[in-house]
Amino acid sequence: MAADGDSFLPRIQSVFYAVFDVRQGPKIVYQVPEGLIGTANTTGPISGNTSFSSSPVPSTPSTAETSKSSSRASSISIASPYRQELPPKLSPQKRSLSAQRTLFSFDDISKYVIPPTSLCGRLVICATKKYKIIGFPAELRGRYERNYFRFNLCFVFDRSADLSCYEPVVRKVSRVLSSCEEESLFLSSPGTSPKIYAILEQLYEDLNSYSETSIPVDRFNSIELKILPFYPNPPPVKDWEVPLALIDLKKSIEPNWDLTIAKVCKYIDGTNHVSRICHLADCDIELTRQAISHLLYYQVIMTIDIFQYSNMYTLRKSIQWLADEPHVRDECGPYVAKPGKATPDWPKLLYLYSRLKPGKSVFEWMQDHGIRGLGIDVRRFTSFGVIKVSHL
Repeated sequence: MAADGDSFLPRIQSVFYAVFDVRQGPKIVYQVPEGLIGTANTTGPISGNTSFSSSPVPSTPSTAETSKSSSRASSISIASPYRQELPPKLSPQKRSLSAQRTLFSFDDISKYVIPPTSLCGRLVICATKKYKIIGFPAELRGRYERNYFRFNLCFVFDRSADLSCYEPVVRKVSRVLSSCEEESLFLSSPGTSPKIYAILEQLYEDLNSYSETSIPVDRFNSIELKILPFYPNPPPVKDWEVPLALIDLKKSIEPNWDLTIAKVCKYIDGTNHVSRICHLADCDIELTRQAISHLLYYQVIMTIDIFQYSNMYTLRKSIQWLADEPHVRDECGPYVAKPGKATPDWPKLLYLYSRLKPGKSVFEWMQDHGIRGLGIDVRRFTSFGVIKVSHL
């Protein structure tokens, strides 16, 4: 599942690892792609065509032996088949093949990336003019030079991106790395800390390309991630509402589906209301509501009101641009035409939609425009309008 272009998942612009250096303060140790975030080690002003002479140099606080924990930070998830081992140790001095622009200066956000103790262990999101940075800063106590070790692995996105699906990812990465540090000084040891660069590379490439990754960190810990979109909770399901399928549910049913959902899907036809579906499927009403709610959550159905000839409809402002949409024009005629009848042309259908007004019932509208002689299924005509054009 690609995570760019038309994907519903935001694209990661950069991933970086920062620590609190005992002499220099907050500092980026590694970033992927290199040079995108302006640091004190970059040359030239922050601009769109800035080139860099060097990559960030790792700085490791002095450490001593800490008590080892037997906790295991690997969690159960769907493992990515793309890489099962970290590549050999990569040099932190690896340079980009071409000059790159900087997204922002690290100095502008450093106090949020490596914050005070009160914000460590919390999800922190900050924003610049064009970008949004999300991280989960961690502070580990032990026999360090200042008795603590602070770090943060952050992801950079466009400012307009919805980061709800990445919040659990950021928390989990921080939790795994914290366990590795507590068990083996993975982050603060000069012998193992350069491996963070390879982890950043794999996070950046796999999450953007496949929306999942599997990264073995050491003998006992691994980072297992899979990004899933977050959907809003559906509104409560009413007994008089009519479920309308947005996909072919009957073809989507699989043997391992929930029994109630499988039975309910057979009677979702855009005509039966929830109470009638309950009766036809011979299911408990509460279970039927839950099944409909589950389908609403995954946005494979929507609910509309029961069709009655006394209903009144009116247009929304969206008619102004929907009138010129090719897919609406192509779908409407075949959908609303009765079996065996000629397909009405779009201008005629658009005119009929425009005649739906407040104070005029569907029955009165049918009489005024001779709908019976046009071969139009009024029920499907109004349901298509509710979905695409009109609003009750």
